[in-house]
Amino acid sequence: MSGRLAYRLEGREALLEASSGQLVAIPQGVDHELVRASEDLTLWVIELKGAEPLGWASGTRALAPTEAWRRSLLLPLRKLWLRPSGDEALALQARVWRALLELEEMPAPDSLQVHPAVAQAKSVCERLADRQLDIERLALQSGLSASRLAHLFAEQLGITPLQYRNFARVQYFIQSYDGDERNLLRAALRAGFGSYAQFHRTFRQVCGEPPAVHFKWLTESARVDARRTLGSAARVGA
Repeated sequence: MSGRLAYRLEGREALLEASSGQLVAIPQGVDHELVRASEDLTLWVIELKGAEPLGWASGTRALAPTEAWRRSLLLPLRKLWLRPSGDEALALQARVWRALLELEEMPAPDSLQVHPAVAQAKSVCERLADRQLDIERLALQSGLSASRLAHLFAEQLGITPLQYRNFARVQYFIQSYDGDERNLLRAALRAGFGSYAQFHRTFRQVCGEPPAVHFKWLTESARVDARRTLGSAARVGA
């Protein structure tokens, strides 16, 4: 979505690098380590489990899909983000699978250049300093009208500015909360929420379930720890 990253594959010295708008395809069974990430890195990670390999002939590489293809993928990804169940989840997974199959023959245009105003608005959201942050304040700090910023942000990053603001706050809370219920409200306020009610409502909107249920899922699921993997370069949105 934004930024630059580099992977080391199977201990090799040469790195696989990618930037905004690109997609890194890593076949099953290939050892990989994220070794470099820019300050503005935001990305989706799609892990294909329990499925036949895609069979891309060219193997591990960075791809540069078209903007139209990226938009077609973002909608089912956003819906899967909320972990739906049953037929809805299967249908969304099928849409993602079909989109990924199209990449083998796709041309490689230049990588996406994130508009400076979008990058600025994204950075403001991540600083978590303004609990009253709305689209008008974001637009003022980014130098565009509210409508133009909202259009560009959604087009380039796949979500609206306020959705990203909420995601940034929830991500920060998840990364900083120590699991002690006595510290929950303090951690929520630190993440930019103005009250427990606002925090609980936004958390459900972002994660699709209450905090207690989500943390139980995190505890029981194998997952990448962004803080351990990226260290000081870790940023919300990964």
